[in-house]
Amino acid sequence: MITPFSRPLFVGKYIIIRHIVPSDALLYHQWLQKTIFLAYKPYLRLLCPTSIQLMAYLAMQAQANPRTEFEVLVLQKNTQTPIGLLSLSGIDEFNQKAEFSAGFVSGYGTRKVWEAIHAGIALSFAHFELHKLIAYVVSTNHQVLKMMQHYEFIHEGYFKEEIFVDDKQRIDLHRFALMRRDWKHSLLYQRLNRIAPVNIN
Repeated sequence: MITPFSRPLFVGKYIIIRHIVPSDALLYHQWLQKTIFLAYKPYLRLLCPTSIQLMAYLAMQAQANPRTEFEVLVLQKNTQTPIGLLSLSGIDEFNQKAEFSAGFVSGYGTRKVWEAIHAGIALSFAHFELHKLIAYVVSTNHQVLKMMQHYEFIHEGYFKEEIFVDDKQRIDLHRFALMRRDWKHSLLYQRLNRIAPVNIN
């Protein structure tokens, strides 16, 4: 989130993960206008119609105690180009669970995106000591739905017209879960560890 610290949270072979800083607000705001980002925190587009309002919102979230949201920027390592965001939302410290989400503007299907997802999940379990990660997938995203089923995520439910993405559209969501105890035995971990291994201390 918005912080005076510039030290990256993760440096991998292909990507860097770091906190969001005030100078990122304009770029982040531009991403929120993209169709590809409609399902990534759609409320932010309406709540923060300008980059200044988005910066104020991010600053407020960073000061919350206990933290309920944690959001980071993913950069391509060799060019330092921002390619996406990772987020934990609805962090429930007592029950040790949170919603994990990821949004990318480039790099789909590449090792850099797989490394970002691998690092994001690993950091969530290691540093936040979560028991459970929750992921929501829009009902029209057949590719990700197949991936969730293939990698044996727990399907917890189907939510009709669950989120409001623009003035005319409400979309359905599937809810999936990944338990910490299952993570290192999962097919997803095995694949990620093969194609984009990460070292989280």
